[in-house]
Amino acid sequence: MDKEKQKSMKVKIMSLVASIVICFLLIGVSVYAALTQTLTINNNITITTSGQTKVAVTVSEYLNKAKTAVSDSPASISDWVQLINKADSTNSVSMNNDTEVGGEIKNKLSPINFDLQTGVNYYAYKFTFTDNSDLGDSLKSYAHITATEVSNSQLDIYYGETLMAGMTKASSTAINDITIELENGTGKDFYIIVASNAALKDLEEMASTPFNITITIDQEA
Repeated sequence: MDKEKQKSMKVKIMSLVASIVICFLLIGVSVYAALTQTLTINNNITITTSGQTKVAVTVSEYLNKAKTAVSDSPASISDWVQLINKADSTNSVSMNNDTEVGGEIKNKLSPINFDLQTGVNYYAYKFTFTDNSDLGDSLKSYAHITATEVSNSQLDIYYGETLMAGMTKASSTAINDITIELENGTGKDFYIIVASNAALKDLEEMASTPFNITITIDQEA
């Protein structure tokens, strides 16, 4: 009788231990899942030139490797990677994550993913315009820049002609037709930064959303 009680007790203890192990495994999976949420943005850049404008455009990107929250735009960036080198004679160029590298497209556009595995807390883009139009005193060239809205309170979009702390933050995370007046024979820069204002481990999952940057260069102010 004592042997049967001891056997029954061992079975109960083993069952209890197995239950505890399963509980810990479930907790581990839940925590792991919570820490690997991904915010994916399907990004695309399109540049179009119209009229008699002859403007060369280079586009570069920078991915900041950090997992902390971003509270402000960066004061400086040095390690830019060039994506596009559009000649002033080219009327249109467009690229996304799947675009083949060749000709004026030097590197693929990186997908915008905010998660612990990717480990990037902001994506920066630098646009440099060099106006070679020589339109005379009566006409000027203008770059019109628009970026689609990204509806998520965890993200901030900064933009401006100068990279610095305290850049303008996009209203409703959309850039609505910013116009830059270009000067013949000189270059002008414009920056767009997409940043996570939450630590990557604290992000809540969201559906994939487009973020399309469109640039039209013409003589319309």
